[in-house]
Amino acid sequence: MCGKVMTQAFCKAGLLLLSLCGTAACVFYVSALDVFADELDCPRSVGATCFRYDRYLEPFDRSQQPKVALEVFNTTYAYNVESQGTFAQRRFGCQGALCSQGEEEINGYTVFGNFTGLELRYSPTPKLSLHGGVFFAIPFGGEDTIRQIRPIVALTYQPYDGVHFIAGTLQVRHPFHDAVFDDFTYFVRPIEQGLQFLVNQKYYRQDLFINWYQENTKITNERFDVGYVGKVMVGPLGFNVQYHWDHAGGEIPFPDFRPLEARNNTAWMVGPELAFKSPLSVWPLWEEIGISAALFGTKDQPNTLTPEQTNQGHGSEVRGWIIVNGVKVSVARWRGDNFFAANGDRFFGVREMTEVYVAKFFDIHQTATIEFGGWLRFVDEKTHNPAFGNTNVPVNIVYLAVHWNFSANLDRFLNQPSGIQ
Repeated sequence: MCGKVMTQAFCKAGLLLLSLCGTAACVFYVSALDVFADELDCPRSVGATCFRYDRYLEPFDRSQQPKVALEVFNTTYAYNVESQGTFAQRRFGCQGALCSQGEEEINGYTVFGNFTGLELRYSPTPKLSLHGGVFFAIPFGGEDTIRQIRPIVALTYQPYDGVHFIAGTLQVRHPFHDAVFDDFTYFVRPIEQGLQFLVNQKYYRQDLFINWYQENTKITNERFDVGYVGKVMVGPLGFNVQYHWDHAGGEIPFPDFRPLEARNNTAWMVGPELAFKSPLSVWPLWEEIGISAALFGTKDQPNTLTPEQTNQGHGSEVRGWIIVNGVKVSVARWRGDNFFAANGDRFFGVREMTEVYVAKFFDIHQTATIEFGGWLRFVDEKTHNPAFGNTNVPVNIVYLAVHWNFSANLDRFLNQPSGIQ
């Protein structure tokens, strides 16, 4: 595909020439600056969303990339939740087996904005890359023109094909189930810093990371989370294991060292899946069909100094999906009891619901894609409190994301002798 395999077939025509090609590689030429397009690499599994271009896992041989490149990536997103008075059932203030029953309202919300990054990448060897740049989170209609400005500083080491170690700015598109780690987290925390170990092999995939997002000072307590997503695959069979630990609190540092209360929340998921690819390579009726089952669990410890307040929850899900002409449709049935994941989707705090999910990627160019998706969630019982009423209107969630990116090859620009055009 154009842009996927880099060649030296440069397109030269004055200051700017755009060469449109089918399967041949092409390069935009701007004076001494070669601008090439990396094909977007978004995970397209059922139930997963992208929201940002993956800067580290290029789908082509890194040895064919320039040693020095300027990279720009952008996502324009809209995410809307209509909750219609849904309440999650929870237990509070447990003293042994005695707990207070309560309900937590899940409100609707809408976010609309831009994620934009500018990055300089230097690859001294095909296995090692150094990244430096800046990331902007730009909400539309907000009080702040730019809500977040964060540095991008990362080292990426690829000892083998499909194996990546990242230190610094992480790849945040973790393929968690929404009950364990909500995709909406990407809008409020689009940049993560820490360590990450990624594997993408034939029989095994993983995303293991630690993200440190608040330092420990006299004023603020430390906050970090650790996550693991693993999947073993043998033919059509797969087995999924997911774990997420969110920690806040700890200790005041030297010289005023003293222990403080801390909060810990863990969520996990395990379960098998069975997925079949279509045997037809030309005009298949369907591309993939599958079914999965999973067990979930949470443990919430709001205060380590009062362990009797710790409470646990659990859940289960059966899901089936089909992909037809690039359109992904899945239907799931959820059952839970006191399920509460600190970074998970709050709607999985309900006891029973049926979920319908639809998503589609529209590839308008190798450098740009439009992602559209949505959920309908039919909650069996939205509340136990008759004062709030009980509506049959389903929860609906819709999102739209437009991703684009390009890279500028600086090798020839930096190596070109002075005065040569």
